[in-house]
Amino acid sequence: ESQSKPERSNGIIDGSHDFKPSQLSWQAQEYLYYKKTSDWYWSLAFAGLAMAGVAVYEQNFIFLLLVIVGVFTILLYAVRRPKTITVVLSGQGVGIDDRLFPYETLQSFWIFYRVGDIKELSLKTTNMIANAIRIPLGNTDPVTVRSFLLRFLPEKSQDESLIDTLTRRIGF
Repeated sequence: ESQSKPERSNGIIDGSHDFKPSQLSWQAQEYLYYKKTSDWYWSLAFAGLAMAGVAVYEQNFIFLLLVIVGVFTILLYAVRRPKTITVVLSGQGVGIDDRLFPYETLQSFWIFYRVGDIKELSLKTTNMIANAIRIPLGNTDPVTVRSFLLRFLPEKSQDESLIDTLTRRIGF
């Protein structure tokens, strides 16, 4: 008639320290936004005009069109503010807003973390075209994310791409 109760140790039920959450979620800005100064915009205009000048000098009007479209696209992204995304790690895969990336489509993960600089989860995918997904960690503890993902994916060191390094250095 007497039911045995789990023993308590320091106010914690024994075995509960091995608890592994079934999912982990957080919200973050989709990318790190850098406020652009007028010097930044002048530099873009100068670079665009220089490339346009080369295109006209070489009479390469396809290149000129490409320069115009490129500068316009950079301007659109430069003024665009990041939206807040919701990331969910679960037993099924990695969810970003309404999109799920099942673990079967992911090869490995790596966390880029430098205090005050970068805090991102990078997922290597099986997709040949978009073979990496970068997810900002926001205020989430990178160690917690790593511990969760190790249950489902191998951790493999990745190098930061040249594009990622350059865009961060120029404040894009």
